[in-house]
Amino acid sequence: MRILGHNGEINTLRGNVNWMRAREGLLKCQNLALSKDEMQKLLPIVDASSSDSGAFDGVLELLVRAGRSLPEAVMMMIPEAWQNDKNMDPDRRALYEYFSALMEPWDGPALVAFTDGRYLGATLDRNGLRPGRFYVTYSGRVIMASEVGVVDIPPEDVCQKGRLNPGMMLLVDFEKHGIVDDEALKKHYSMSRPYSEWIRRQKITLKDIASSVPEAERVPEQVIGSVKVDGSDDTMENMGIYGLLSPLKAYGYTVEALEMLLLPMAKYGTESLGSMGNDTPLAVMSNRPKIIFEYFKQMFAQVTNPPIDPIREAIVTSMECMIGPEGDLTETSEKQCHRLSLKGPILTIEETEAIKKMNYRGWRSKMLDITFPKERGSRGLEETLDRICSEARLAIREGYKLIVLSDRATSSKRVPVSSLLAVGAVHHHLVSKLERTRIGLIVESGEPREVHHFCTLVGFGADAICPYIAFEAIWRLQIGGKIPPKKNGTLHTKEELVQKYIKASKSGMLKVLGKMGISTLASYKGAQIFEALGLSSEVVQRCFDGTPSRVEGATFEMLARDTLRLHSLAFPSRLLPKGSADAHALPNPGDYHWRKDGEVHLNDPQAIAKLQEAARTNSVAAYKQYSKIIQDLNKHCNLRGMLKFKEVPDRKIPLEEVEPASEIVKRFCTGAMSYGSISLEAHTTLAIAMNKIGGKSNTGEGGENLSRLGPLPDGSVNPKRSAIKQVASGRFGVSSVYLTNADEIQIKMAQGAKPGEGGELPGHKVIGDIAVTRNSTDGVGLISPPPHHDIYSIEDLAQLIYDLKNSNPGARISVKLVSEAGVGVIASGVVKGHADHVLISGHDGGTGASRWTGIKNAGLPWELGLAETHQTLVANDLRGRTVLQTDGQLKTGRDVVIAALLGAEEFGFSTAPLISLGCIMMRKCHKNTCPVGIATQDPVLREKFAGEPEHVINFFFMLAEEVRELMSEIGFRTVKEMVGRADMLEMDKEVIDSNEKLENIDLSLLLRPAAEIRPEAAQYCVQAQDHGLDMALDQELIRISKAALEKGIPAYMEMPIRNINRAVGTMLSHEVTKRYNMTGLPTDTIHVKLTGSAGQSLGAFLCSGVTLELEGDSNDYVGKGLSGGKIVVYPPRRSQFDPKENIVIGNVALYGATSGEAYFNGMAAERFCVRNSGAKAVVEGVGDHGCEYMTGGTVVILGKTGRNFAAGMSGGIAYVLNVDGKFDSRCNIELVDLENVEEEDDVMTLKMMIQQHQRHSNSQLAREVLADFEAFLPKFVKVFPRDYKRVLQEMKARNTAKEAEEADLMKKDAFEELQRMAKVASNQPEKNDGAYEQSEQKMVAQRPTKINNAEKHRGFLMYERESLQYRDAAARINDWKEVVEENKPGPLLKTQSARCMDCGTPFCHQDNSGCPLGNKIPEWNELVHQGRWREALDRLLETNNFPEFTGRVCPAPCEGACVLGIIENPVSIKSIECAIIDKAFEEGWMVPRPPVKRTGKKVAIVGSGPAGLAAADQLNKAGHSVTVYERADRIGGLMMYGVPNMKTDKLDVVQRRVDLMAEEGVHFVVNANVGVDSSFSVEKLRAENDALLLACGATKPRDLPVPGRELMGVHFAMEFLHSNTKSLLDSGLQDGKFISAKGKSVVVIGGGDTGTDCIATSVRHGCSNVVNLELLPQPPNSRAPGNPWPQWPKVFRVDYGHQEAITKFGKDPRSYEVLTKRFIADDNGNVKGLELIEVKWEKDESGKFQLKEMEGTEEIIDAELVFLAMGFLGPEQIIAEKLDMERDNRSNFKANFGDFATSVDGVFAAGDCRRGQSLVVWAIAEGRQAAAQIDKFVMKEDQLITTCEDRVEDKDKRPMFTFKT
Repeated sequence: MRILGHNGEINTLRGNVNWMRAREGLLKCQNLALSKDEMQKLLPIVDASSSDSGAFDGVLELLVRAGRSLPEAVMMMIPEAWQNDKNMDPDRRALYEYFSALMEPWDGPALVAFTDGRYLGATLDRNGLRPGRFYVTYSGRVIMASEVGVVDIPPEDVCQKGRLNPGMMLLVDFEKHGIVDDEALKKHYSMSRPYSEWIRRQKITLKDIASSVPEAERVPEQVIGSVKVDGSDDTMENMGIYGLLSPLKAYGYTVEALEMLLLPMAKYGTESLGSMGNDTPLAVMSNRPKIIFEYFKQMFAQVTNPPIDPIREAIVTSMECMIGPEGDLTETSEKQCHRLSLKGPILTIEETEAIKKMNYRGWRSKMLDITFPKERGSRGLEETLDRICSEARLAIREGYKLIVLSDRATSSKRVPVSSLLAVGAVHHHLVSKLERTRIGLIVESGEPREVHHFCTLVGFGADAICPYIAFEAIWRLQIGGKIPPKKNGTLHTKEELVQKYIKASKSGMLKVLGKMGISTLASYKGAQIFEALGLSSEVVQRCFDGTPSRVEGATFEMLARDTLRLHSLAFPSRLLPKGSADAHALPNPGDYHWRKDGEVHLNDPQAIAKLQEAARTNSVAAYKQYSKIIQDLNKHCNLRGMLKFKEVPDRKIPLEEVEPASEIVKRFCTGAMSYGSISLEAHTTLAIAMNKIGGKSNTGEGGENLSRLGPLPDGSVNPKRSAIKQVASGRFGVSSVYLTNADEIQIKMAQGAKPGEGGELPGHKVIGDIAVTRNSTDGVGLISPPPHHDIYSIEDLAQLIYDLKNSNPGARISVKLVSEAGVGVIASGVVKGHADHVLISGHDGGTGASRWTGIKNAGLPWELGLAETHQTLVANDLRGRTVLQTDGQLKTGRDVVIAALLGAEEFGFSTAPLISLGCIMMRKCHKNTCPVGIATQDPVLREKFAGEPEHVINFFFMLAEEVRELMSEIGFRTVKEMVGRADMLEMDKEVIDSNEKLENIDLSLLLRPAAEIRPEAAQYCVQAQDHGLDMALDQELIRISKAALEKGIPAYMEMPIRNINRAVGTMLSHEVTKRYNMTGLPTDTIHVKLTGSAGQSLGAFLCSGVTLELEGDSNDYVGKGLSGGKIVVYPPRRSQFDPKENIVIGNVALYGATSGEAYFNGMAAERFCVRNSGAKAVVEGVGDHGCEYMTGGTVVILGKTGRNFAAGMSGGIAYVLNVDGKFDSRCNIELVDLENVEEEDDVMTLKMMIQQHQRHSNSQLAREVLADFEAFLPKFVKVFPRDYKRVLQEMKARNTAKEAEEADLMKKDAFEELQRMAKVASNQPEKNDGAYEQSEQKMVAQRPTKINNAEKHRGFLMYERESLQYRDAAARINDWKEVVEENKPGPLLKTQSARCMDCGTPFCHQDNSGCPLGNKIPEWNELVHQGRWREALDRLLETNNFPEFTGRVCPAPCEGACVLGIIENPVSIKSIECAIIDKAFEEGWMVPRPPVKRTGKKVAIVGSGPAGLAAADQLNKAGHSVTVYERADRIGGLMMYGVPNMKTDKLDVVQRRVDLMAEEGVHFVVNANVGVDSSFSVEKLRAENDALLLACGATKPRDLPVPGRELMGVHFAMEFLHSNTKSLLDSGLQDGKFISAKGKSVVVIGGGDTGTDCIATSVRHGCSNVVNLELLPQPPNSRAPGNPWPQWPKVFRVDYGHQEAITKFGKDPRSYEVLTKRFIADDNGNVKGLELIEVKWEKDESGKFQLKEMEGTEEIIDAELVFLAMGFLGPEQIIAEKLDMERDNRSNFKANFGDFATSVDGVFAAGDCRRGQSLVVWAIAEGRQAAAQIDKFVMKEDQLITTCEDRVEDKDKRPMFTFKT
């Protein structure tokens, strides 16, 4: 380097280098007087191999040699944060704004020193994290370094002790022999030219451009594909989202994108929160079409450079940007700032239209169409990229200033190219041609809508973005009622909604910038701070050149195919019936929350259920099923799913030779889940479990209760203690006692779900013991800052490692990193910094709360990070010095073995242990409503927690046994042998072949064995780190303090100190804490007087009883984590300078202090008292960001503060002496109020603290203030956090009320009061006193089933279930009307729908035990609650053709699987389903919707039950001609004649639906006995139709072949029910053509719905008695242990028929465990009785239940009618025989689920005839899916792609047509 020295990192380097390359085409460097050829020799200015310092040096030298002075060039490259500084001089602001037109900032935690011979200077970046300390001496020297104490200077020679503050320049001018004042220097340069005037004349704004274009021309054309609205009622619904469906589908929008992402942005102006991490597939592994944004993962800062806080430190950030053609960087002229200034990168539609049509001061724009003709197919994508690159260069030559890349031409005939591909291709093409800086690049696209999309577009070169479809969608969401009106009832204007959305987008983008440590958008633009994951080299090299990409993947052709699939979904070749639910459907694949038939989730319902079953019952069989499910899911989700173990002959070893599970489990840890994010019960249970097995649990960043920290009275380790104590940026609860009680201390550098971000714990979770544990105030929210205060560089991390090792020399120090490109190098630095343990987390880890942008788009899979780290550590011979761990959705033994083979020795688990404890992935952790008591602090919900340590222990031991089995298979005896043996892994060809996007995947980098890189290096940890503690000054302090430590005898010592003495007092404090715990020693028991310049972390974690007194000065981190001790720092007695004007301590003093005192006679540098939660401190001035994030304690500032004081301060109080009257302009008042110091308590506190300061530090300033205290008092400002103030006021009010109550009690007779209380306690209320009754009534009223304005939030807790209400039994047995009361929209349904929790993993619609239709129950419940019935109908009809059937007849497995059923009565799903469809018919919404066009294909369906009708409905919608053949005289099958009228009305329900279908074009033929009647022969049907579907049900009843079966009066149940319904419909039971039970004694054999229907029908006939016999035992009243949730609950129920029998006969008709031995006849051959015997069910030797008759229990009962209701054996066989069709071993028609094709070509089977007797929902589900396969069969290539499932797993098995989007 030629002219600079640099300490730090340039975070923005990638962007800076890219733009320097782009600017080379404009460089003329006239001052250098070089020819064009000579100029070419200078290029590139920045060598590709340069370090960040080298790159900076090269550009700085160019600027200086081209004519700028060195200080000016440095100011240009590292400008101050000028945009938000209200106090900055306007001329200086103009200077920086002018520089911003020339170059983006080179930003980072950078301390830069520079010289050119004349000047020697140094400057600090805008954030000021790096320390830059300097002395100026009377003898004429200036000494500047990163710390004090580097050069010994006599104290009397020092005239100034200063530090570089953010953006400040320290400059020595050797010509003038003096120091140039920073203010004067910047004034000089800002006045050297008329920058303000230049800016005023030349800068163009959007307002200028908009005003230059007539308003009429700024109105955009209608979006092609959107439906026009003409004002009539018929088209009104098109004003909402329905009118925009085609464009939304074309760009890949989903229901979640609208409702979970866009809606919160438009409603609240913020991004939405999520929780529990990301468990969906990588984009390249998904079988669904993905937009290209999803292939990019955001990079983030960790260790080598810090992330920043864009919220609390917004003062240093800016989204402003200059765009358009640039000038020559080396020139300074007015024309250089003739650019367009944008306040942010998101443009409104009107602004974009103005830009497209502008002709303003020579500025014109050229619109480039980024769509291609559909007929070009996948070739069209690359052809379009070629075209727009050429057109962009042409536009430059034609003098255009801006290019607008637009996809507005998207239509049914034109397909859009991804905006990101277009931007990347054009940007890189122009960069390569050295023309990029000659034009601005604007994107007008319907595709981007999320923060991540905007970040990638800007990151890859876009100057501005207009997401026009997002804007249009927001407006339509309001029209559709999704966004409530304002309080005054008026709608928000479109502009208001758009501005909220833009605000949310900008703040979200700033957060993404901040996580990389970048402050300005200008520096982020074009910086490409992403890794491509799953894109091929051809794509990356063309569009994203220079972006890391390690695994190859999707090509242009594959990306084009995904685009074409989305386009076909939007503009189908075959249209659905207009107005149908399917036509209205927007895809909802469940990218965020699991949805049936949607995107794969690793934590799907089946996996969760199996894991819980395995853990609770310790079932190895269930665990193996769980493991298989997870492995199948892995194959669709993650990199390890593409791997398999190599099969090497003769490697297998006996299982007994493998190390035992009891040793393996010691390598397991649970994740860092804080007490606060999860409940005390869950947190403690994990700790107990891990301590029992010898593993480790982790406190997380929330501290740990004191009661769990220390040992038990007998000295043993507390079983509730977490072995790993985490230290995060929030420092919650981190004290000496916390650290002393650790086996491992983990430094949280980043979190997998939100790397580079901090977090927040809302006030409603900071309650009780959590507030105590975190040293904060009950009810006040807590902010966890990004990790930058003391871990922003490798050196500072090393210091923190050293601090923590001193705080507990026996603990292992761990550093948690998150996988990203380059993490191996970072880990190497961490190990060199003496970390004993390194954790590499995957991007998919869980979180209690984070923005979805971070959860979904930041970080990389742990497989990449772990392999890179292991290989890099081995290559540098560092692997042997550290233990390597990984975590991130580890779930099975296979995951663990793969992690070990890639280099891990230890393994972390978070989600899986939580699931074993009961977590059901609600993804509502951030809402405090976890229904199973895990992620909540609600005391009511915490009581629901049912997890046990044994559940976790069972899981880990079964997992360890699986590890052992795999180790045996691949030949390893110990885990240690297995570590790093990547040679035992290979890619699984079967997985690769199953997904076309994986064709190019290359995992060779992952699978490279590290042993090949450096064979002699250790592959796992073999040696302990040397932390150098034996050299620490504390060893001497401990020796001298021996008597004090052992006996409490006071000790005083004096000694010199140097800056190599770091963390002084920390190890001493550990020794005190070990002996005396939290109490410590009495104040000043150990007093250490030090003289000199102290090293970093003086007094870190200093405990009670220890005082450090320093005469001299100190470096950074003084009093870090102060834990009760006392620190005093003052200048040397011989000093001549004024302390209050000089720096005595460095940055970040008292960071995370929890208690104690500190007095500093002099100024502190930046970030004083950050996250102080209890310490008292006095200082005489502070730099920027003082008292940031403070939550407690008291701080007195006797002097000036820097900017941004009190940002994020939520607790504690600061008193600031407002010496210059400008404090309010330097204070961040977002959370605080500024008040006068007037309260007596405040005045006393302030005065006492100043007195203590004067006493301890001999402060002259304190003496002056105290001498004239009354005069100084008005100048003090009290900084009082508002939330803290509110809580204190509430506490005061409660105390006042309590005192008043106590005073009132004193006046009462105590004896009388005791008498009254005793009466209440014994439930004997006093006369005339209704208090007791009232309280009882209040308790009952606490859980209403119906209220007027039911709230959704916590509705499941506040309201009780009310299911289907039956009419009065006594009345209804006299008629044949439906037994259920009709449910009308109103308070009841609003309340009941409010109980639905909108589960993140809704078990209700998974087909293993829930609804096989996949009914979107949470969605339509939400819509019902909102009163949006029409939309609820659409959601219902998307998956269910006949909700009026299922809502009446289905036993509701969805309710059995409802998550609420774990803790409460489940949601009333059936009643809401019925209400929706009944209202739809009533309102006239259910009108005939025939298909738009017929295909000419014919399909015959045999059977008109639910399966046949569902298939007919689906196929008719698809445009096929469908004929349904029914052998009965009415259509409906089971629904017509199998279910009695009182359950489903035949005319008003069944026939109504049949009539509707007929009007839509379905042809019905009755009395058609196919296969029997020659008119309807199977051969004829096959010949006349293109396909035949058999849906003839399972109609062969199970018989009871016992003696007397032939007697009259013994009937199958269906004979009885069928004849009854037919007679009722034909004649109202007047024709006598039915089996009458009137006056007869009836016996029904068999339970179930059919048996119940027989009972109810017999009662209505007027039977004399009814008995119901069941062979099985009576079910229990609640779930049995072998019947866990979410299985169907096999519990005792009273159905409508039983209720009616009880009403009529006074008792339940059912008898259990009864076997019928014979039927007894009368003299006429009629049945008159039954002989019965009792039975018992007992397990045999194999564990199977066997029936045993109980001798002596024989009994004869009367029976004049017997109905056999024992189920069905299968379909009748005549059709199968005629077709010679295969059948299964149960005589069902053989057809595989999924394709439904029988062994006969063109013949399909669905419903009960295929699967056997089942539920109506299964029949409908099978009918729908069979229809999809028939459509595929008859249409061949021309399938109805519009409504095909987006996910195609197996091309031969998955349906291509399902009307499911």
